[in-house]
Amino acid sequence: MKKVLSLLLILILASGMFSSCSNSDTEQYPLTVNGTPIDGEIFRYFLDAVWDAPEATGTRDGRITEATYKCIRYVAVNSTFHAYSLSLTDAEIADISTGTNVLWNMFGNYYEGIGVSKQTYLKIRTSEYYTEKLRLAFFDKGGTDEISDALLRGVLMENYAAFRYVRTPATNTDVYGHEIPYTEEEFNRLNALYNSAISSASASYGVENAYSQISKEFPLSEQSYETVVIDRNDHEFSSAFYDTVKSISEGSAKVFQYKEHIYLIYRMNILTDPVIFSDKRPECLKIISEEPLQSKINIMCNAYQSVRDTALVGQYYQEVANNR
Repeated sequence: MKKVLSLLLILILASGMFSSCSNSDTEQYPLTVNGTPIDGEIFRYFLDAVWDAPEATGTRDGRITEATYKCIRYVAVNSTFHAYSLSLTDAEIADISTGTNVLWNMFGNYYEGIGVSKQTYLKIRTSEYYTEKLRLAFFDKGGTDEISDALLRGVLMENYAAFRYVRTPATNTDVYGHEIPYTEEEFNRLNALYNSAISSASASYGVENAYSQISKEFPLSEQSYETVVIDRNDHEFSSAFYDTVKSISEGSAKVFQYKEHIYLIYRMNILTDPVIFSDKRPECLKIISEEPLQSKINIMCNAYQSVRDTALVGQYYQEVANNR
């Protein structure tokens, strides 16, 4: 019982540490969360953030309700972060600052237009980092609800594909750099080389021999010197490319055309390289823990009560509506 009371006390105290509020006794607040005042800038930011969200239903009441919940979540996350005695590293603090500066240079005028300062924007981004630190405290090694590496490897297999490739432009290039179509004979030869290289890639567990064969006749060919790992949302390759790679059995090869290149893909067993798992482990943890993390935060939020200043909320709503 004493531990429970102590934790509640820490939550209450910490909730007052990270609201964006002034020390002025005369300042009015649109919202309080468990007695912690939330100033107009925080409320305006979240009101703008949920404006077009489906949950807000496109209505005044819906937007205000969702913005209020975001404020409750903001206090709950910040409070729990400190209740767990967590902290940010110097590198994370530097990353927050750098990212805030970059985004503020892009969107600062807009946020100032709706009454949100750079200082408040920095606090919002810091709270987002707190959420990620809570994810680790709950689900990473040694966490309260630790997710095993065995499960994370399953996530890696399900959501990523590892491969090596040889690729050749589907058109030739003249001495001036102009693209010219292959002759029918050249194109047939290119396809024949690629198709004959399939068995070579599978037998040698890689693409080096295939590349050696193909590049002798088609010098513009390239090979991947390192294993390529992609997911469905990879910025270089499309989801259709990802699906094609995933359809190839591990340890096998396939030839297909994608955009302006003909590819020979040799798909690898993604679990045989420990470096891949180490590199992708944080993303795998994020994938598998996202739903339970949001559930935990929602439960935390249920312990918080909010009180709105109806007149002030209405005023801020109109200001945001007028300046978006």
